[in-house]
Amino acid sequence: MWSPDQSIIVTAEQRTAEEAAAARKAEFPNLEPDQFWFVVRASGNEQELRDWVASLNDPEGPDYDPMAWAVASAKLDFAKFFERDHPLVEAAREALCITVDQLDDLWRFAAA
Repeated sequence: MWSPDQSIIVTAEQRTAEEAAAARKAEFPNLEPDQFWFVVRASGNEQELRDWVASLNDPEGPDYDPMAWAVASAKLDFAKFFERDHPLVEAAREALCITVDQLDDLWRFAAA
């Protein structure tokens, strides 16, 4: 007896999750580097962001994590785009003590 390949079946929950992700992506599109850096600078957070990234590579600092520094510094220096829900963006938001709503507003402003 034939049975469908379970790996190709999309459940209602999966479809709902995909639709929610697409809606979030539409609300918070990827930012080009100039858009990202514009809003970082316009909000007055550039130096604080750079200081946080540098602190990740400070062996004397409480956040010392050379691998995290390598990822963060490379992303900030060479990214072709920035994703709102990227773990680095969330880590930076927390490190800079920016609320989710504040970051969302900044993201929308940069994307406009």
